[in-house]
Amino acid sequence: MPERGAARAERVDLLDGLRGFALFGILLANILYWSGWTFMQAEQRAALAGADGVAAQYLFHHAFVDGKFYTLFSLLFGIGFSLQLKRLEARELDAPRIFRRRLLILLGIGLIHMVLVWDGDILTFYALIGLLLPFFRNWSGRSLLIAAAILIFLVPWAGHALFEAMGWRPHQAVAAFGDRIFVSFGGNPADSVSWVRREEPSAFFAWVLSGWPFAISTRLESWRIPKLLGIMLLGLLLGRRLTDGSLLGNRRLLWWTFALGLAIGLPFSLAYGLTPNLGQVSLPSLLGTVPLALAYAAGFALAWPRWRGVLGIFVAPGRMALTNYLLQTILGIVIFYGIGFGLVGHVPPLGFYAIAAAIFTAQIAFSHWWLSRHAQGPMERLWRALTYAGAGSAR
Repeated sequence: MPERGAARAERVDLLDGLRGFALFGILLANILYWSGWTFMQAEQRAALAGADGVAAQYLFHHAFVDGKFYTLFSLLFGIGFSLQLKRLEARELDAPRIFRRRLLILLGIGLIHMVLVWDGDILTFYALIGLLLPFFRNWSGRSLLIAAAILIFLVPWAGHALFEAMGWRPHQAVAAFGDRIFVSFGGNPADSVSWVRREEPSAFFAWVLSGWPFAISTRLESWRIPKLLGIMLLGLLLGRRLTDGSLLGNRRLLWWTFALGLAIGLPFSLAYGLTPNLGQVSLPSLLGTVPLALAYAAGFALAWPRWRGVLGIFVAPGRMALTNYLLQTILGIVIFYGIGFGLVGHVPPLGFYAIAAAIFTAQIAFSHWWLSRHAQGPMERLWRALTYAGAGSAR
């Protein structure tokens, strides 16, 4: 049965709102890097925040933020592919070809962002992994669910165990390569904060140009690549259920997802946050991250009808997610790096989380202002124009 216009508009607003919520969570995660907290030494953190402050930040980040919001973003990415596929096929267009073109353009944006601006970029990996989605377009729902579970839970755990048993640590070799590049520019890997505080543009570009191997190293160490694909496949399945009305209309399913996600995800996530030095392939992280993220998503959907007036603040920034994601990088660099205001290494956790909240508040206002005058965000418009360049009626 075709969706009515009002129902479709409500679905779009909900997805945009959830995307905006995920964008805020990603900002909370990324602010650790721009503020210097990620690469500060333990004694530097203790001097800035005290032992209790360091412990509280570690618990908050690892239990409630780490991994949860890129999970939401990946889930929405898979849902978006499913919805776009259905939309393009209804217009008798070559959906896989257009989707691949769209992702290759995103890949170009991501590579520029990663190599020239900030090595923590996620767009590059989303685009590369997303290129695999058309191969799964005709899989049954059961097959997608099984594949997602294997990729999210089994592959990272078994792969990490195998690599450790064999003594294979490719992420360390990639990180060492990044260190060598950094040292060649005169940097000291043991004191990255001092380097980032430098005001010369050459120091900034040396930092960025030597940083991309660390981005790759982090993804390899955390086995994020199979996890991302698995989450996107789950999103592909949810996208199908969204369009046939068996997802948002099924409040019982949403409540079960919310309850089980909390029951499983919260205890394991707390264990992850309360146990120092656990990685993202540890069992507490693997068993806590995705279930809790699904609880976030289900809770948001359940609260939406009654609390739309509050949750609706996330819709406008979510509708401009690409623009706002890139703007967060620019603002983080300007506020914290030496080429900007130079606050790196000087702000304790409460301070940099407050800055993150201020940035996102400004983005809410900016997004509302922009969308009151334009149909899309500036980067979204460019992305669409490049995707459909020469397609004429496909637009």
